[in-house]
Amino acid sequence: MKLLVVDDHPLVRAGVASTLQCMGDGLVVLQAADGVEALSSLAQHGDMALIVLDLRMAGMAGFAVLEQVRQHHAGVPVLVLSSSEEPDDVRRALKAGARGYCPKSSSPATVVAAVRLVLSGEIYVPPFMALAADALPAPADASGMTPRQREVLQQLCSGKSNKEIARSLGMQEKTVKGHVSALFRYLNVVHRLQAVEVARASGLIGDDPSPAAS
Repeated sequence: MKLLVVDDHPLVRAGVASTLQCMGDGLVVLQAADGVEALSSLAQHGDMALIVLDLRMAGMAGFAVLEQVRQHHAGVPVLVLSSSEEPDDVRRALKAGARGYCPKSSSPATVVAAVRLVLSGEIYVPPFMALAADALPAPADASGMTPRQREVLQQLCSGKSNKEIARSLGMQEKTVKGHVSALFRYLNVVHRLQAVEVARASGLIGDDPSPAAS
């Protein structure tokens, strides 16, 4: 599996690459110092599994790289690794096509966990997003959800994983994943904690003492 780390600071780039290299044998971690190098590397390696991308770089900035990846390499997920901890930057990056956003203040273990999550097809957002005053969208109502989606939402809000929901409702895990993605779009959220908060604030489900899966 090949990963690409894009950052214009050599020390940071090398540190992130070293952290990711610890994920396992057979992993190839490539590096690029700017957006142009990143796109060149993508063109040379059609089997790239994921890009770890800095937003603020000299030359072609991270958002320009995101746009190029979305247009020409849509199958390659991007995890943004940025010094910014502004909620607006997180929202903008996700809207631009990033599959995750990890602050550079995160621990190495968190960065690895975020990479694994994005590789699994999920979206990673930093915990501070749940605490942002305006992080939650406007309340929704249940009229646009199917009965099955409401069942999945209730299970999700009780803290169950996709696998546990599938077992509980007698569904395939990939079907549950599709329902969860549809719920995220319907609720206008990007991760489970937000989905739970919006669902409760909107009265779609009752309060549940069980913690939500992150």
